[in-house]
Amino acid sequence: MPIPNKAGEPDFKLKVEPADKIVIKFKMNEESIVPLTITNPLKDRICYKVKCTDNEIFRVRPPLGFIDAGKSSTVKISLKAKAGMDTHRHFFAIYHLTNNPPANQKKEAEKAAEKNCRALWKPETKPDGVIRLQAVLENEDEDKEKKEEEKEEKKEEKKNEEKEEKKEDKKEEKKEEKEEDKKEE
Repeated sequence: MPIPNKAGEPDFKLKVEPADKIVIKFKMNEESIVPLTITNPLKDRICYKVKCTDNEIFRVRPPLGFIDAGKSSTVKISLKAKAGMDTHRHFFAIYHLTNNPPANQKKEAEKAAEKNCRALWKPETKPDGVIRLQAVLENEDEDKEKKEEEKEEKKEEKKNEEKEEKKEDKKEEKKEEKEEDKKEE
C-alpha cells in the first residue's frame, strides 16, 4: 500500500510497477538494482520526477523524464548498502506533470522542455500527481545468517529430543527390569 499523500497533494494518475512498495534485497558492500516502471495512461505527454529519502545510499536513473501518452519508462533504482543504515524509514516519491502548458506560456515552456525535463520542475511548480512508495530493504546476509541459526537450533532441538528419548527408553528398560525382578522373587 503506498504511503498516503499529504493534505492538498493531487492523486497520482499514472501507473507504477511495483504498485505498492519497492522491495530491494541487498548484500553489504554490493550494489542492488531494481526496476520501477512508470506507465502513462493519459492522453497527454507527461514529465515525471523520482525522489528518494537518502542520496548517499540510493541512485535513481533517470530521475526525470518524459513519457508520451500510452507509453512506459523504466527507472533503475540502485542501493549501495552501508553499515548502520535504517532499513525501515526510506521511501520514493514520484511526481508527474502534464507537459501541456497554458497557451500564453506555451512557447517558453516548449523551448525549456526541448532542452530537458529539469527546466519544467521549478521550485514553484505544482505537480499534477504524487505517490510515495515505501522502500522495503531486505538484507540477504542477515536472512542467510537467520536461516543458518534456525538450522542450528533445529539440529540442537533434534539432539535434545533424541537424548530425551534415550532417557525415556532407559527408564522404561529399568522399569521392566524391576518388574521382572519382582516376578522372579
